[in-house]
Amino acid sequence: MGRHAVEDYVEYIEYVPAEIREKVHPDVDPLTGEKTSFRLNNHVLFAELYLLNERFGSPPTRVEMTRSGAFHVGVYEDRFEEYTVCVEIAGLEPNYHSPEERIRHSQCDIDTFYLQPKTER
Repeated sequence: MGRHAVEDYVEYIEYVPAEIREKVHPDVDPLTGEKTSFRLNNHVLFAELYLLNERFGSPPTRVEMTRSGAFHVGVYEDRFEEYTVCVEIAGLEPNYHSPEERIRHSQCDIDTFYLQPKTER
């Protein structure tokens, strides 16, 4: 899991801007809108992005996340379909590793993601 325990990241959630925390529910699967019990909630994943952003001076690329992140880039991809989508939803500007990554990101429709729980009808 890297250098930190999940509990250590709780204190870093304040790194994530309040407007992002209010927009993105910590326990909602962004692909289904279902509330779930993740080992790592969305705000903890965003906190890691902000910590690495502070360290590198720009949002981490997939390669930088793989090398330096406490959480594997696959965790972000499983949750948000594409790593760069997670970076954008977190309120950061994606830093593309390759032209192919930029193309994949442009094909994702951010508006289709559920950021709050689906409401019962």
